[in-house]
Amino acid sequence: MSQNSKKPLNDTIASDYEAVSKQLAALREDMAKLAETVSEIAGRRRSNMAEDIVEGFEEARLYVERSGKSAEERLEGSISSNPLLAVGLALMAGFMIGASSRR
Repeated sequence: MSQNSKKPLNDTIASDYEAVSKQLAALREDMAKLAETVSEIAGRRRSNMAEDIVEGFEEARLYVERSGKSAEERLEGSISSNPLLAVGLALMAGFMIGASSRR
């Protein structure tokens, strides 16, 4: 090969190298932007998830509060309507606890 044929080949290699370098730089920039976007989305989802969990706990607390109050009201109603039965059950429970603690 002559010198003339090597020079265009070197120029082509150099220009291809420059083009690939520019494409890699553009790719790096795009990857950095993509990573930033993914981080932002993950942060928003994490924030939304935390809010959902707090909201769920609040709903559960309210449900337990309401259920507890209604159970308490039913128990009070049963005791009010059957006071002798309630006293008898309390006495029996006391005797059973006393008997089991002696052994």
